[in-house]
Amino acid sequence: MNKKVFILLNVLILSVLSCKDEPKNNVDPNRPDNWQAGEFANPDVLAGYWIDLDFCARVGQYGSVLQAMNNSHLPFAFAYSFNPGNPDSVICSSATREWTLPVKYKKDTLELVGASNGRPIFLNYHSQGERDMTMYDNTSGRTQIDKFIKSKAGTKNGYLAFTTALNHHLFSGIFKLIGKGSKEDISFTPGGFIMGLPDYNRYEVCTGGDCFVAGQEIDVVTFYKAKEGKEASQKMFGYKYNGGNDTLSIYNMVENKSGEGGAYTTGSLAYKFSRTIPAPQVAQPMQKKEQ
Repeated sequence: MNKKVFILLNVLILSVLSCKDEPKNNVDPNRPDNWQAGEFANPDVLAGYWIDLDFCARVGQYGSVLQAMNNSHLPFAFAYSFNPGNPDSVICSSATREWTLPVKYKKDTLELVGASNGRPIFLNYHSQGERDMTMYDNTSGRTQIDKFIKSKAGTKNGYLAFTTALNHHLFSGIFKLIGKGSKEDISFTPGGFIMGLPDYNRYEVCTGGDCFVAGQEIDVVTFYKAKEGKEASQKMFGYKYNGGNDTLSIYNMVENKSGEGGAYTTGSLAYKFSRTIPAPQVAQPMQKKEQ
Protein backbone atom coordinates (compact mmCIF):
# COMPACT_ATOMS: atom_id res chain seq x y z
CA MET A 1 0.00 0.00 0.00
CA ASN A 2 1.18 3.51 -0.82
CA LYS A 3 2.65 5.13 2.29
CA LYS A 4 0.65 8.35 1.85
CA VAL A 5 -2.59 6.42 1.42
CA PHE A 6 -1.80 4.38 4.56
CA ILE A 7 -1.23 7.52 6.67
CA LEU A 8 -4.38 9.15 5.35
CA LEU A 9 -6.42 6.03 6.13
CA ASN A 10 -5.13 5.97 9.71
CA VAL A 11 -5.99 9.64 10.19
CA LEU A 12 -9.55 9.01 9.00
CA ILE A 13 -9.98 6.03 11.34
CA LEU A 14 -8.71 8.01 14.32
CA SER A 15 -11.04 10.87 13.46
CA VAL A 16 -14.06 8.56 13.33
CA LEU A 17 -13.17 6.92 16.66
CA SER A 18 -12.62 10.30 18.22
CA CYS A 19 -16.07 11.47 17.13
CA LYS A 20 -17.71 8.34 18.53
CA ASP A 21 -16.05 8.77 21.91
CA GLU A 22 -16.89 12.47 22.20
CA PRO A 23 -20.04 13.06 24.29
CA LYS A 24 -23.00 14.69 22.60
CA ASN A 25 -23.13 17.42 25.21
CA ASN A 26 -20.32 18.89 27.22
CA VAL A 27 -20.74 18.58 30.97
CA ASP A 28 -20.24 21.79 32.92
CA PRO A 29 -18.94 20.88 36.40
CA ASN A 30 -20.20 24.20 37.76
CA ARG A 31 -23.84 23.37 37.01
CA PRO A 32 -26.05 21.62 39.61
CA ASP A 33 -25.94 17.82 39.45
CA ASN A 34 -23.68 18.08 36.37
CA TRP A 35 -26.65 18.29 34.02
CA GLN A 36 -25.83 18.21 30.33
CA ALA A 37 -26.76 21.21 28.20
CA GLY A 38 -29.64 20.54 25.85
CA GLU A 39 -30.63 17.27 27.53
CA PHE A 40 -33.65 16.99 29.83
CA ALA A 41 -34.63 19.94 32.04
CA ASN A 42 -31.90 22.45 32.84
CA PRO A 43 -31.62 26.20 33.51
CA ASP A 44 -30.66 26.99 29.91
CA VAL A 45 -33.66 25.17 28.43
CA LEU A 46 -36.06 26.56 31.04
CA ALA A 47 -34.72 30.13 31.03
CA GLY A 48 -37.64 32.56 31.23
CA TYR A 49 -41.02 32.87 32.94
CA TRP A 50 -43.27 29.85 33.46
CA ILE A 51 -46.90 30.71 34.22
CA ASP A 52 -49.83 28.73 35.63
CA LEU A 53 -51.96 28.19 32.52
CA ASP A 54 -54.51 26.05 34.36
CA PHE A 55 -55.34 28.82 36.82
CA CYS A 56 -55.73 31.33 33.96
CA ALA A 57 -58.03 28.89 32.18
CA ARG A 58 -60.16 28.44 35.30
CA VAL A 59 -60.46 32.23 35.69
CA GLY A 60 -61.64 32.44 32.07
CA GLN A 61 -64.08 29.60 32.62
CA TYR A 62 -65.69 31.18 35.69
CA GLY A 63 -65.17 34.81 34.67
CA SER A 64 -63.82 35.30 38.17
CA VAL A 65 -60.53 35.05 40.08
CA LEU A 66 -62.37 34.41 43.35
CA GLN A 67 -64.39 31.53 41.92
CA ALA A 68 -61.26 30.00 40.40
CA MET A 69 -59.64 30.07 43.84
CA ASN A 70 -62.68 28.85 45.76
CA ASN A 71 -63.93 26.17 43.34
CA SER A 72 -60.50 24.66 42.80
CA HIS A 73 -57.35 25.89 44.54
CA LEU A 74 -54.91 28.75 44.77
CA PRO A 75 -51.56 27.58 43.35
CA PHE A 76 -48.38 27.76 45.40
CA ALA A 77 -47.06 30.32 42.90
CA PHE A 78 -48.51 31.96 39.80
CA ALA A 79 -45.15 31.94 38.02
CA TYR A 80 -41.64 30.44 38.22
CA SER A 81 -38.65 32.27 36.75
CA PHE A 82 -35.45 30.50 35.69
CA ASN A 83 -32.16 32.28 35.11
CA PRO A 84 -29.09 30.37 33.84
CA GLY A 85 -26.96 32.87 35.77
CA ASN A 86 -28.42 31.44 39.01
CA PRO A 87 -28.81 27.78 38.04
CA ASP A 88 -29.39 26.37 41.51
CA SER A 89 -32.46 28.49 42.34
CA VAL A 90 -35.86 29.50 41.01
CA ILE A 91 -37.85 32.70 41.62
CA CYS A 92 -41.47 32.16 42.69
CA SER A 93 -44.11 34.86 42.14
CA SER A 94 -47.47 35.34 43.80
CA ALA A 95 -49.86 38.31 43.79
CA THR A 96 -48.01 40.05 46.61
CA ARG A 97 -44.38 38.90 46.66
CA GLU A 98 -41.41 37.21 45.01
CA TRP A 99 -39.16 34.73 46.76
CA THR A 100 -36.36 32.34 45.86
CA LEU A 101 -36.16 28.58 46.44
CA PRO A 102 -33.32 26.11 45.87
CA VAL A 103 -33.94 23.77 42.94
CA LYS A 104 -32.52 20.31 42.19
CA TYR A 105 -32.60 18.68 38.75
CA LYS A 106 -32.95 14.97 38.06
CA LYS A 107 -33.50 14.50 34.36
CA ASP A 108 -36.93 16.07 33.69
CA THR A 109 -37.92 16.35 37.35
CA LEU A 110 -37.29 19.53 39.33
CA GLU A 111 -37.48 19.54 43.11
CA LEU A 112 -38.22 22.89 44.72
CA VAL A 113 -36.55 22.28 48.05
CA GLY A 114 -38.39 23.29 51.24
CA ALA A 115 -41.23 24.98 49.37
CA SER A 116 -43.73 24.93 52.25
CA ASN A 117 -43.35 23.69 55.82
CA GLY A 118 -40.12 22.00 54.78
CA ARG A 119 -41.87 19.97 52.08
CA PRO A 120 -40.82 20.12 48.42
CA ILE A 121 -42.87 20.84 45.32
CA PHE A 122 -42.08 18.94 42.12
CA LEU A 123 -42.18 20.18 38.55
CA ASN A 124 -42.12 17.68 35.70
CA TYR A 125 -40.79 19.08 32.40
CA HIS A 126 -42.09 17.32 29.28
CA SER A 127 -38.93 17.40 27.18
CA GLN A 128 -40.27 14.79 24.73
CA GLY A 129 -43.74 16.28 24.31
CA GLU A 130 -45.32 19.71 24.48
CA ARG A 131 -42.36 21.17 26.40
CA ASP A 132 -44.62 22.39 29.16
CA MET A 133 -44.42 21.54 32.86
CA THR A 134 -46.75 19.92 35.37
CA MET A 135 -46.57 21.01 39.00
CA TYR A 136 -47.28 18.50 41.77
CA ASP A 137 -47.89 20.21 45.09
CA ASN A 138 -48.53 17.95 48.08
CA THR A 139 -47.48 20.44 50.76
CA SER A 140 -51.05 20.80 52.05
CA GLY A 141 -51.66 17.04 52.30
CA ARG A 142 -53.68 16.96 49.05
CA THR A 143 -51.99 16.74 45.68
CA GLN A 144 -52.70 19.81 43.57
CA ILE A 145 -51.79 19.59 39.90
CA ASP A 146 -51.31 22.55 37.56
CA LYS A 147 -49.98 22.93 34.04
CA PHE A 148 -47.33 25.61 33.44
CA ILE A 149 -46.14 26.98 30.10
CA LYS A 150 -43.27 29.29 29.19
CA SER A 151 -44.56 32.80 28.58
CA LYS A 152 -43.88 34.54 25.27
CA ALA A 153 -44.79 37.96 26.71
CA GLY A 154 -41.95 40.46 26.88
CA THR A 155 -42.49 41.40 30.52
CA LYS A 156 -39.97 42.35 33.18
CA ASN A 157 -40.94 39.69 35.72
CA GLY A 158 -42.86 36.46 36.15
CA TYR A 159 -45.95 37.95 37.78
CA LEU A 160 -46.52 40.35 34.88
CA ALA A 161 -46.11 37.44 32.45
CA PHE A 162 -48.79 35.60 34.42
CA THR A 163 -51.24 38.54 34.50
CA THR A 164 -50.81 39.00 30.75
CA ALA A 165 -52.16 35.47 30.23
CA LEU A 166 -54.82 35.90 32.90
CA ASN A 167 -56.09 39.15 31.31
CA HIS A 168 -56.34 37.36 27.95
CA HIS A 169 -58.46 34.58 29.41
CA LEU A 170 -60.65 36.93 31.45
CA PHE A 171 -61.30 39.91 29.14
CA SER A 172 -60.48 38.88 25.57
CA GLY A 173 -62.98 39.77 22.86
CA ILE A 174 -64.69 43.02 21.82
CA PHE A 175 -67.21 44.80 24.07
CA LYS A 176 -69.88 47.50 23.62
CA LEU A 177 -70.93 49.88 26.36
CA ILE A 178 -74.60 49.42 27.24
CA GLY A 179 -76.86 52.32 28.22
CA LYS A 180 -74.64 55.35 27.62
CA GLY A 181 -74.94 55.72 23.88
CA SER A 182 -71.34 54.79 23.10
CA LYS A 183 -70.80 53.21 19.69
CA GLU A 184 -67.08 52.63 20.20
CA ASP A 185 -65.63 49.15 20.34
CA ILE A 186 -64.06 48.60 23.74
CA SER A 187 -61.33 46.09 24.43
CA PHE A 188 -59.20 45.10 27.40
CA THR A 189 -55.78 44.14 26.11
CA PRO A 190 -53.67 41.40 27.76
CA GLY A 191 -51.08 44.06 28.60
CA GLY A 192 -53.54 45.99 30.78
CA PHE A 193 -54.76 48.71 28.39
CA ILE A 194 -58.42 49.71 27.96
CA MET A 195 -59.14 50.77 24.40
CA GLY A 196 -62.20 52.92 23.59
CA LEU A 197 -63.35 53.87 27.11
CA PRO A 198 -63.18 57.68 27.57
CA ASP A 199 -62.80 57.69 31.36
CA TYR A 200 -59.89 55.28 31.82
CA ASN A 201 -57.18 53.61 29.70
CA ARG A 202 -55.44 51.15 32.05
CA TYR A 203 -56.62 48.33 34.31
CA GLU A 204 -55.25 45.82 36.83
CA VAL A 205 -57.11 42.72 37.99
CA CYS A 206 -56.86 41.84 41.68
CA THR A 207 -55.38 38.37 42.11
CA GLY A 208 -54.72 38.48 45.86
CA GLY A 209 -53.82 40.61 48.85
CA ASP A 210 -55.30 43.89 50.08
CA CYS A 211 -56.98 44.73 46.75
CA PHE A 212 -59.78 42.26 47.55
CA VAL A 213 -61.49 45.10 49.41
CA ALA A 214 -64.93 43.45 49.21
CA GLY A 215 -63.79 40.13 50.63
CA GLN A 216 -65.57 37.23 48.96
CA GLU A 217 -68.50 39.34 47.75
CA ILE A 218 -67.17 40.37 44.33
CA ASP A 219 -64.01 40.40 42.22
CA VAL A 220 -62.06 43.66 42.06
CA VAL A 221 -60.39 45.50 39.18
CA THR A 222 -58.60 48.86 39.32
CA PHE A 223 -59.06 51.39 36.50
CA TYR A 224 -56.79 54.41 36.06
CA LYS A 225 -55.54 57.00 33.57
CA ALA A 226 -51.93 56.43 32.59
CA LYS A 227 -51.34 60.11 31.74
CA GLU A 228 -52.44 61.28 35.18
CA GLY A 229 -50.57 58.52 37.00
CA LYS A 230 -51.94 55.48 38.77
CA GLU A 231 -51.89 56.90 42.30
CA ALA A 232 -53.73 60.08 41.31
CA SER A 233 -56.43 58.56 39.10
CA GLN A 234 -56.96 54.97 40.23
CA LYS A 235 -60.38 53.71 41.29
CA MET A 236 -61.37 50.24 42.42
CA PHE A 237 -64.47 48.63 40.94
CA GLY A 238 -66.21 45.33 41.44
CA TYR A 239 -66.77 43.24 38.30
CA LYS A 240 -69.07 40.36 37.53
CA TYR A 241 -70.01 38.36 34.43
CA ASN A 242 -73.40 36.87 33.73
CA GLY A 243 -73.71 33.11 33.41
CA GLY A 244 -72.70 33.07 29.75
CA ASN A 245 -69.69 35.36 30.23
CA ASP A 246 -71.06 37.64 27.51
CA THR A 247 -72.21 40.54 29.71
CA LEU A 248 -69.72 42.27 32.00
CA SER A 249 -70.99 44.53 34.80
CA ILE A 250 -68.67 46.98 36.58
CA TYR A 251 -69.84 48.28 39.97
CA ASN A 252 -68.85 51.21 42.14
CA MET A 253 -67.59 50.25 45.59
CA VAL A 254 -69.01 51.86 48.73
CA GLU A 255 -67.83 51.69 52.30
CA ASN A 256 -69.22 48.71 54.17
CA LYS A 257 -70.70 49.91 57.47
CA SER A 258 -72.23 46.60 58.44
CA GLY A 259 -69.06 45.33 60.08
CA GLU A 260 -69.31 42.04 58.16
CA GLY A 261 -67.30 41.03 55.12
CA GLY A 262 -64.80 43.36 53.47
CA ALA A 263 -64.17 47.05 53.99
CA TYR A 264 -66.26 47.82 50.90
CA THR A 265 -69.41 46.40 49.37
CA THR A 266 -71.03 46.49 45.94
CA GLY A 267 -72.63 49.83 45.06
CA SER A 268 -74.29 51.23 41.97
CA LEU A 269 -73.62 50.05 38.43
CA ALA A 270 -70.82 52.09 36.84
CA TYR A 271 -70.54 50.39 33.42
CA LYS A 272 -72.20 47.51 31.66
CA PHE A 273 -70.58 45.89 28.65
CA SER A 274 -71.89 43.44 26.10
CA ARG A 275 -69.36 41.11 24.50
CA THR A 276 -70.21 41.57 20.83
CA ILE A 277 -67.32 39.50 19.49
CA PRO A 278 -66.79 36.36 21.57
CA ALA A 279 -63.49 35.60 23.17
CA PRO A 280 -61.30 33.27 21.10
CA GLN A 281 -60.91 29.68 22.18
CA VAL A 282 -58.46 29.47 25.07
CA ALA A 283 -56.85 26.57 26.88
CA GLN A 284 -58.99 24.49 29.19
CA PRO A 285 -57.74 23.54 32.66
CA MET A 286 -56.62 20.00 33.33
CA GLN A 287 -59.58 17.84 34.35
CA LYS A 288 -57.72 16.22 37.22
CA LYS A 289 -57.07 19.08 39.63
CA GLU A 290 -56.73 17.50 43.06
CA GLN A 291 -56.34 14.13 44.66
